[in-house]
Order: sequence, then structure tokens, then C-alpha cells
Amino acid sequence: MALLCALSMSTITHAATSRTGLVDSADAKNVALLVGVSYGLPGIDLDLKNVREIATHPGYRFDINELFEDKGTVANVSKHLTDLAESVTDGGTLFFYFSGHGSREGILMDDRLMKVGEIRAAIEKGRANKGPLDRLVMMFDSCYSGALVNPLRKTVSLEESNRSSEEFIDSLTESLQKANRGEQYWKKLFVFASSRADETSAAGNAGSAFTVSLRKAFDEAVLAKSKMAEFVTKTQKYTANHHHPVARLVPVTLGDELLVP
Repeated sequence: MALLCALSMSTITHAATSRTGLVDSADAKNVALLVGVSYGLPGIDLDLKNVREIATHPGYRFDINELFEDKGTVANVSKHLTDLAESVTDGGTLFFYFSGHGSREGILMDDRLMKVGEIRAAIEKGRANKGPLDRLVMMFDSCYSGALVNPLRKTVSLEESNRSSEEFIDSLTESLQKANRGEQYWKKLFVFASSRADETSAAGNAGSAFTVSLRKAFDEAVLAKSKMAEFVTKTQKYTANHHHPVARLVPVTLGDELLVP
């Protein structure tokens, strides 16, 4: 069980910036949709609690929306994504988090599998007359979630999902950037996934291994005034005994931003 994105640490530059990591501007309209559907998995409610506490940090000021268990249907999630994407004004950020079961094709909502293309289409619909989001943040805490790091492509093939993590992520990033020029619904992207495309994810009574690690890394990064890249690396380190989170920051210079002011 896990969630979202891939990062090649060797490509990160070290330019100074005043922007923050999970939002483009704390003063803009920043909205978050947190979804948890357990199907018997333990700790999903605690995952939502951990991410809610991250998203409500005063440096972000996200307007939080939550869909839990039977509220997390494909239609309901799609409507919320569209409405929230439409509500974001200049400088704003949309943050989408999911915890629950997943596959290489999508995430399991209360009624059926929601494919990556449906997530993308819901956001695109909300931005149809608005222009691109200044920042899109997506986190997936589900099995095989490394296959979901590209929210733009209509399909992800099994052959691609079985590649090594770095090769898979790099090829998806290239297509992300190409597609973005044509579809234009985000300017900057941060995706973090709990496990590689060929891995299952660990759930537990205290919450999933990825989200618990995410929260621990976040708290430490805030105290240390760390950059996004360091936050990603710490999360990967703390999850490593269970599975291997992958991340992507586009452009890679997002890694040089402070996680919070």
C-alpha cells in the first residue's frame, strides 16, 4: 500500500530559491484531496491523519478534503479532483494523496479500480478554462505505485512496469514533459510513490511503512530546514527495509527548494 513519484539524485542542482516544496505559494489557494480505501488493510485512517498533519503545516495552508472508505468511489474522487482543480487560483497548488490497494494500472476505490488516465482526465477537466496548475503534488501509497508516477499518459504497459526503477522513471519523465507541453494542466510536478513498479507495499496497525516514513522524514526536515531532495532521500531511507519509494520532481530544481520556509 503506497503512493507516488521518482527522483534521480545525481541530476539535482543546488541553486538557492525562496519557494517552498509542497506549495508554490503559501498565500495562494492551495487545496488537498486525501483518499483512503482500506478493503481490510490496517492503519489507513492513520495514514490520512499523518498526511493531514503534513498538509496543515502553516507553511502550506492547504484546504483539506477527505474521502474515506465508502466515500471513496471513482465518481466521487473524480468530481472532487475536478472541482478542486478548478478552484485553484494563480500560484496555487493541488495535492492528491491516496492510501489503499493498487495495481500497475491504477488505485482501488470503493467501487472499482481507478486508472491513472481517469485521475488525469478529472484534473484536466477542472483546468480546461483555467490554464495549468502552478504546482501539482501527487502521492500514492499502494502496491506497484511506481507504475503510477506518470499521471499524464493514458496507459502504462506491463513491459515498462517491469523495467528497473530508474530506467522506468526516466522514460516516464521524458513522456511527462512532452505531454505537458501539449496538455498544459501543470507547470511543476512532484510525485512520490511508496514502492517500485514491481513491489508490493507494507501496511500495519500504526500505518503504512511509506506514510509513517514520510511523516518521520517530514518532521525531521522541518526542524533541520531541509530541502525537498533531502526529504525524499530520508523517506526512502526509512522505508528501505520494506520496499523502495520512487520520486520525480519536474523540473529537477524543485529538489533545491526548502521543504517549508
